[in-house]
Amino acid sequence: MAISRGARAALVAATLAMCAAALPDLAAAAPLRGTPPDSVAVGATEALSAWFAYSGGRPSAVQEFSRLRDSVAEAVAARLGLDPTVLRVAWRRADRPHQVALMAALSQLGTPYRTNARTPGVGFDCSGLTSWAWAQAGAPIAHQSRTQIRAAARRTQATAQAGDFVYYPGHVMLYLGVGDAIVHAPFRGRPVEVAILAKRRSGHVIYGDPINSAGASTYSRMNRAFAIA
Repeated sequence: MAISRGARAALVAATLAMCAAALPDLAAAAPLRGTPPDSVAVGATEALSAWFAYSGGRPSAVQEFSRLRDSVAEAVAARLGLDPTVLRVAWRRADRPHQVALMAALSQLGTPYRTNARTPGVGFDCSGLTSWAWAQAGAPIAHQSRTQIRAAARRTQATAQAGDFVYYPGHVMLYLGVGDAIVHAPFRGRPVEVAILAKRRSGHVIYGDPINSAGASTYSRMNRAFAIA
């Protein structure tokens, strides 16, 4: 069933209202005073800003979002030693809510780890980062790693999209869409980062799609609301 124009407008308005207070400025990517912002975080923040401009009624901003998303993919690929073309394609294939959640998480690279926190530019724990990132895509997610993965639709590495959950007991991350690459808030003393999962972990993780958690109808409504004409 197609979502009505009024319902779509209401969803976009609610998302924008929620994001207006949460979206970090560029300086928020730096965890320490005087430390330059992480370059990937800056690009991801700009992509997120372009997305919200598109959602707010500026159609041309979607091209800027796509350009910035691809640029961030290339920078992340260089940082992790991945093929930039493969990473760009993986991100393009993800649906729009997943792309937005991924840009949100990457906008926080360098933000310190803080237990029970989910404040952009100030601190995140693992599930705080994943729940905040998905909130920017309009999906309310519980701030608890086990609850997040239990509610998500189960995926495998072969079927997961960039932006899906990657979980092992006590820790949740977002998948970057290629191999064992993830973005996460690891632990105290390590800020939000992109990384390659260690081999001892990679074979024992669970993948999950958070926006299928409430059923196919919710997934359909969200994707229609985020569709690009």
